[in-house]
Formats: sequence, structure tokens, C-alpha cells
Amino acid sequence: MNESYRMGEQSIIAYLQRLANGISTAELDVAALPAELRAVGEQLQKTHAILQQERQLLERNAYIDPLTNLGNRNGFDRHVEQLWRKGDPFTCAYIDIDHLKHCNDRFGHAEGNRYILSICRTLSETMEHDEMLFRIGGDEFVLISLSANEIELEQRLEQVRTRLIEASSGGKAPMIGSFSFGCSRVDPLAGDTRRQMTMDADRKMYRYKLMHRVQQPKDDDAPQRPIVDQLPCNDRVFQAISMSSETRYPFILNLDTGESQWSVNAVRDFDLPSQHPFNSLDMWLARVHPEDRDNVRVELDMVINGTWHFHYMQYRVMDATGKYVLCDCTGYRLDGTDTEPGMYVGIIINRSLADTTDSVTGLGDIHALVNAIGEMRRVARKAGLIAIKIDDIAQVNARFGFDAGDRVLAECAACLVECSRGKGRMFRSTGPMFVALFDDFDPEETDAIAEEIERFLGSPVLFGPFEYQPLIRVATLHLDGVDRQPVSILNELKALLGKAVQVPGTKLD
Repeated sequence: MNESYRMGEQSIIAYLQRLANGISTAELDVAALPAELRAVGEQLQKTHAILQQERQLLERNAYIDPLTNLGNRNGFDRHVEQLWRKGDPFTCAYIDIDHLKHCNDRFGHAEGNRYILSICRTLSETMEHDEMLFRIGGDEFVLISLSANEIELEQRLEQVRTRLIEASSGGKAPMIGSFSFGCSRVDPLAGDTRRQMTMDADRKMYRYKLMHRVQQPKDDDAPQRPIVDQLPCNDRVFQAISMSSETRYPFILNLDTGESQWSVNAVRDFDLPSQHPFNSLDMWLARVHPEDRDNVRVELDMVINGTWHFHYMQYRVMDATGKYVLCDCTGYRLDGTDTEPGMYVGIIINRSLADTTDSVTGLGDIHALVNAIGEMRRVARKAGLIAIKIDDIAQVNARFGFDAGDRVLAECAACLVECSRGKGRMFRSTGPMFVALFDDFDPEETDAIAEEIERFLGSPVLFGPFEYQPLIRVATLHLDGVDRQPVSILNELKALLGKAVQVPGTKLD
């Protein structure tokens, strides 16, 4: 074998090694190879070019939405992660296209896609040079702006929405184009978290949707779904209402059928017949204090018949113990469409419970926890309990201050509520200890939620440039029936936490 051939082989091997090491810019000088190896070199270059194209296509598919050519959820996550690493403050707007399901059902998915693209085009035309728009779901978008603050972005989106409605009203388009939005300004270096950003913007967006709903024109020839077949309430809206207010009792009433949806807490605290009772107005009025009842009935009738769309009153309601408690009651009427029923959506705040709410986390405090366990003793049902402890809050307080420690506790509380998926009641027991109660739960169900808490509770929290991940312990206790004093159960949970394995986090020595 001559020296030229050997050198050519070494060049090819070095080229292949660079490619194997991920150096996509590796080059091979085919003209410098001996004649016997040039065909091999050319084929290798062609194969590399094809693989490069396929890799680029895969990367594009991983981060680009195929319908709109905007970034998808993966692209959004990657972009936000880059901003977070750099510590750049930014404003995000969560945007939800109104009535997309109505468009798909009435005109077909092709028209639905055109409806999506028309709104995307309108939004894109108004964006600044430092802004990016992502499609993170079917009708959900996020706009990221580095320069605009909340007020500026809200004003601009309001103007865009107004122009869009005017341009598509009066039969100019199959659908009246509109969207709902909520904006949130975040600063990673100030300690803001992605969960705070998401919950704040999402909460504002759903509030906006409830207040600014655009009613689509009715089609008299379109087939109407019988009222008896209509779903009583939209679980997604109910979840949004649950997130949008610091209250124990959200509710939704279907004005066409009289069926309603109430929170588990309302069912328990006011002794309601179920979470989905019929004739709920009469049911509720029967619990209102006799001296307040006539005034409440008159005002609610004004909302039900469409005279008023907003309701706020403070009056007395009988709770499950037979006592009258003072409640703040706020609600909004949502007019129906040809595919959706009219709804009355609201919240009720029980003022008598203020003394049993932890001020840092918004969860029930130790007094509420003891009362809840006491209530479970009177019901012969299985119970699942999960105890959670943040191990080093004292060190956080000492190093970063008590505000930082409170922020860690508040973040953990928000994550607990999210992991429970509305199936349990959350309490801050004492100090850094939380307890979740689940009625009529099997051990497997309790363990599954405990595992989810272990995975997601220790989300990083920023204290200036320092990223802190809480050290946590999680323990479960399953009871076929609560037959002991609350103090005895809480002591057992503390003992179980002492034996639990610590979930790794940031150690503060």
C-alpha cells in the first residue's frame, strides 16, 4: 500500500471520527484524496449532507407548529429557559382563541384552521422586533415580549382584538374573530418562578374571558342540540374559576337546565346534596337567612332573566352545623350561544373561616386541620393522609430572610394544590409541615399522589442569582376509618416523616 493511499485512508477516518463526535461542520477534501478513494469520499459527503437535512427537519418538527409555523410548546419552553438562564425580565401574554370549538363544530376543521391562521396573522402583524409568538395548544398561544410592560402589552392586545372583531362582524367572515388574554411581567433575578408566571397570566386570561365574551351570530338552520343533552358545566372553566380567586367556594350554574357544579368544600361546609345538584337556586335560597332571603331572591332573579350580568351581595347563609355565617357572594352571567348554554359563574367567600386560614400559603391552618380530621371521625370511610415537610426553612430564613422562606412555603403550597387535582384538602400544619387529606381513598391512590408530590414539589426558587431547590420529605398514612383523636394522627404523621427518605435538593450548610 503506497503512502498516498494510507494518507487518504487516515483523512477519511479522521473525518468520520469528527462526525461521530458531533462536529457537524467537519469537512473532507475529496480532491486531495487518491483517485481510488475519491468515489468513497464523495459518497460519504453526500450521505452526510442527507443526514444533516434530516436532522434539521427533525429539529424543526420538534420545535415548530406545522399549521402556523410558529414555535410550539417545546419551542416556547426552550425560549423561556434561555431567558431564565440569562436572567432577562420579560412580559408574557397567554392568549386563548374564543369559540374555536364552535367554529370546528359548525363549519368544519378546515375553516377552524383558517380561523386560527387569521388570528395568528393579525397578532404577528402587530408584534415588535423583540417579540415571539408560540402556539402551545389547539387554541392557546403565548406572546413573549422583552420590552413591553404589562400595561403596554394589554393595551396593544385590546386594540388588536377590537380591530379583529370590527373586521369580522356583520357577516364579513364566518366567525367573529376574537381572543381572550392575560399578561404577566416576570423577572427571574428577582426570584419570580415559571409557576407564578403561568398561574398569573392564565388566571388573568380566564377572568378576561368571563368578562368579555363575544357572542357568535346564531344560525337558525343549524341543528340545535337538545337542552337535556347539554353538559351541565365546563370543567375547564370551573378549574379556571377555582384558580382565579382566593376563595373556598366557586360555583357554576347552567341557566338552561338548572344543574350546577360546586366545590367539594361547599358541599361539605353547607351540607349540599351533591356537587351537581338541580334546582340549585331554590336549594341555596333555602339556606339564606330569612331576613336576607327576599332581597337575595330579587337580585338573583335580575341576573337569571338577563336584566343584570353582575351580582355582588353580602348576606348570611346556614352552614352544615346549623349556624348562620356571613358570606360575600359575587357572580357573572354568561349569555348562551347556539352550542353553549347560558351560565351563571361565581364565588362565595365564607367570612367565618378567616381565622383558620394560614396567611402565608392561603391553606387551612392547624386549627382547620384538626377540625377536618375531627369531621372525618364522624364518617365511616377510608381516609388517605399525606404529610410533607420542608427540611431547611430555618436555614433559608437565616440566610435569605423570612420573606424568602415564606416564598418557598407559598410555592410548595401552590404545587400541592396542583398535584392534588382537586381531590383533597390541603393544610399547613405547623411550621414547614403540610398535610393533605383525601376522603374515601385507597392506599394506591394516596401513594400515586404522594409520588407526584415528590417529583414536582421541589421546583427551584430563585433568590437573586442563587437557585434554591427545597429539601423535602413525604410520608403517607392510610386509615380504614378515623377512630382516633386528631393529635394522635398528627403525631403518627410526624413520626413517619422522621423516617422518610429526604428528596434531594440544595443543601444550605
